[in-house]
Amino acid sequence: MYSRVAASVSVLLLSACLWAQSPSPATAPDTSQEAFVFVHQSEIVRFDNDGSGVRERTAAIRIQSQAGVQAFGQLVFGYSTANEDLKIDYVRVRTADGQVVETPASGAQDFAP
Repeated sequence: MYSRVAASVSVLLLSACLWAQSPSPATAPDTSQEAFVFVHQSEIVRFDNDGSGVRERTAAIRIQSQAGVQAFGQLVFGYSTANEDLKIDYVRVRTADGQVVETPASGAQDFAP
């Protein structure tokens, strides 16, 4: 019985010592030389009982160079016209001075494969 108590006490003391040690703070990687950085990206998929569904994608991307502008100057969304409809709610660009530029829906192009 004494050995069980001693083992339990030593496990508690060891775990308390480990708990007290905090990990070193992680430093954020340097992305200043990247063409673009994904600030936020999410995808939500919902399926309904009737077989239909909705996929919602959102992203915030910081463009940091001309190469980033070339990469995201034209957004391409793949989908099957046989069983999917594509609806783009909005595309916004926030300029360096904070101005928000809304991309008009007339700028969208739909190409058949």
